[in-house]
Amino acid sequence: MLTSLLARMKEKKPEDNVVSITSAKKSETAEEFVKTAEAKEFVQKWTKKRDKQGRRIYTRRGITDLLSTIHPLPGLKSNKDVTKTAERLLLGLRGMDGLQGFLAGWKAKTEGVMKGAKSILKKAA
Repeated sequence: MLTSLLARMKEKKPEDNVVSITSAKKSETAEEFVKTAEAKEFVQKWTKKRDKQGRRIYTRRGITDLLSTIHPLPGLKSNKDVTKTAERLLLGLRGMDGLQGFLAGWKAKTEGVMKGAKSILKKAA
């Protein structure tokens, strides 16, 4: 079994490695990045998002501007890192990351504990 796995790894074409390296690199400029298929797909995905009334949440221009603003950051090594960072920011801006709901639930739990403690203290006094 191990020998068959090693044989498959040896059969792997070197072109496969080249494709993964080229997709992992970062575009030279923000303008080039915005024109890539990955960025266009990202913009398309986020412009389709609607709120409860059916209105668009984000504009195409706004998402494109966000991507071109984030692109020059030095810590982002690839185009994929840029889109991941932009997605994280967009989720946080709109409250879609779930943190707001979690915090609201936590607040309700602590208020319930406080009310229970107050009622116990009133009964004891």
